[in-house]
Amino acid sequence: MSSKSRRLIALSVAMLGAHALAFSAYAQQTTPDSTRETTRTSAADHSAGKEHGMHGVTAEKFASQAAVLNKAEVELSQLALKNTKNEEIRIFAERMIKDHSAAGEKLAKIAADKNISLPQSLDAEHQAVKQKLSALKDDAFDNEFRKEMAKGHDKAVALFESASQSRQMPEELRDFAASTLRTLEKHQDKAHDMYEDAQDAG
Repeated sequence: MSSKSRRLIALSVAMLGAHALAFSAYAQQTTPDSTRETTRTSAADHSAGKEHGMHGVTAEKFASQAAVLNKAEVELSQLALKNTKNEEIRIFAERMIKDHSAAGEKLAKIAADKNISLPQSLDAEHQAVKQKLSALKDDAFDNEFRKEMAKGHDKAVALFESASQSRQMPEELRDFAASTLRTLEKHQDKAHDMYEDAQDAG
């Protein structure tokens, strides 16, 4: 092989290497920020969807689970107003009470029109969470509340997204799920931001 050919091959290899390094650097710069929300949502959808049985969700099942989730968000947020001194959490809790109370009222009206019976109390899982939070104060409460709000809204978003796309769902419930979903996604983002910021600060 001539020296000229070797130089051309070496030059080609160097250029390919440079392109690969540039691409790798670009990917490292863009991947964490661009995929943060996608990763969070897809992981939440998978775990919450599995837990709540999203495949073939019925009107009765959706209404029942949505009622419990709404009630849990309200009752846990009422606890927050009593047990926290953190102003950000107080503001978030007040918004949860307002938004989830309104959603609960809309759901109750639709359920009544459809002759769907809604649970009037928390299920065992959420009752256990409430009891745990009831025993905490100040920073200990704040940390657990942030975590439960993030986890709870992951479940709620997965449930409402599934219902909003279900062909089995009556139109009124499907529309309710779709309109409420937008609010839940805002709650989810704020809950995760609070939780992650607290983790970073700790």
